[in-house]
Amino acid sequence: MPTCKSCNAKVVRTDAFCGTCGEPVPGAKPVVPIARQPNPSGVQTATDRVTGAFPPPTATGTSARAVAVVPLSEPEEPEPPDTGLSRTTIREREQSEPAPVLPLHRRKDGTASQSELVEATAEPQAEEARLSMPERDTSLPNVPVPAGPPILASDLLREQMRPSSPGEKTLRVVTVSLCAIGVVAALLAGGAHPLTFVSAALLVMMATLALTPSSYRARAISLALAGATATSVALWQQTVHGLEPESIILAGATILLSGSLLFRAYYRGARFARFAVALGVVALIAWFVVSGGHESLVMLEGHWQSWAPATTHMTFSLLALLSLMAFMESSTRGGSHVWAVALLVLYAVHISLMIASEVWPVPGVQPTIQGPTIATLLTGMVGTIVAGLALAQVFVAIYQKTSRGFSRPGRE
Repeated sequence: MPTCKSCNAKVVRTDAFCGTCGEPVPGAKPVVPIARQPNPSGVQTATDRVTGAFPPPTATGTSARAVAVVPLSEPEEPEPPDTGLSRTTIREREQSEPAPVLPLHRRKDGTASQSELVEATAEPQAEEARLSMPERDTSLPNVPVPAGPPILASDLLREQMRPSSPGEKTLRVVTVSLCAIGVVAALLAGGAHPLTFVSAALLVMMATLALTPSSYRARAISLALAGATATSVALWQQTVHGLEPESIILAGATILLSGSLLFRAYYRGARFARFAVALGVVALIAWFVVSGGHESLVMLEGHWQSWAPATTHMTFSLLALLSLMAFMESSTRGGSHVWAVALLVLYAVHISLMIASEVWPVPGVQPTIQGPTIATLLTGMVGTIVAGLALAQVFVAIYQKTSRGFSRPGRE
């Protein structure tokens, strides 16, 4: 405890003046003296009792002055004791504590309805679930998921290796497009003739069968028969006019080989596809030998009516050799779909060159065919292409039915 330097009396550190001699105490905090106004009556008021720091002296006739010591600086707050709890501990404790229970608002009669109870308990749970769930990306549209069993990877692989309805849309689009072009070309070339009307009717029938809703197998069979009928009418006209009678073998080989190659592309592991491709290759090579294709290159002349048909003959033989790639392993299609499309396109080019060479023959030779025959040949060309595409789907339907019949006894 400090002492006064004048009288060596003990003083308090907060005292500004010594209580004995009245001298200022060194080192004390500055104080603000509060002086009382003289009260002649000597009666202490409520204000004097509140503002005074020390009890007033006894009432006398003279005025008294009281001095209160008020520190200017605020007292230092004591630091909270270190409990040793980190933020992680506090967060874990908050998560582990049970959720606050919200009071239920009851009716005046003291009972609560069932709906109020459900609403009061459901709102905190929904809010807590919303806060606890992570943020999700709501920018994607809500696409409805169709009801049904889940799609397995094995099902996708099976559909890829053994599709259920391959080439259905392609057949319909190609048939309608070719028939529309064929009708216009037949009417322009044939004019008003019964053969022209027959050709147009066959083309309209094929387009109608392609557009009519039906099953996969029914459409394939009907289009194959309609295409074969149009091809037969065209071959009949070729035979009547003496235009390459061996074209019957070429048309049959084109339909069989193109359909077999497409079937091989649809079902890679089908042995029947390889067998059908082999038959188509043999038929095409037989036509090449019968038509004298191996001698056409030796007898070439300068006009295009000579070398253009010879070029198509050699291209047919090349496609026959390339079709043998269908006998490769089942992991690849061997380009079967490419060779099938190339064969159908080449047949259309061959028929077009044959018609052109008869309409514009070598100088000095008269044309041998008329407009109705041209319309029939164009219809037969379209029918051959449609029949080749449809035959592949007929093979698919037969193979599916046969494989199911063989698999049933094994399952039982």
